[in-house]
Amino acid sequence: MTHELWASLNERMVDFLASVKLQKLVDDQIEKGVEVESAPMIKRAIMPNPVLKPIRVSGPNSVFALCSRKGQSCV
Repeated sequence: MTHELWASLNERMVDFLASVKLQKLVDDQIEKGVEVESAPMIKRAIMPNPVLKPIRVSGPNSVFALCSRKGQSCV
């Protein structure tokens, strides 16, 4: 019985959603006084591409460099 109930509900929801038209929703909103924008404003950055600063590494770049820096043997 539960499956039949859910199947029936699903069928009714699909029928309802099929009956709803986008133009009708727009017309309803216009009747309520909502103003439709002509085109959204596009926000643009000041610079088209960000300036990338080089990364300076002050530490060792591997385990072996770390060992040799401390004066130890890594092998």
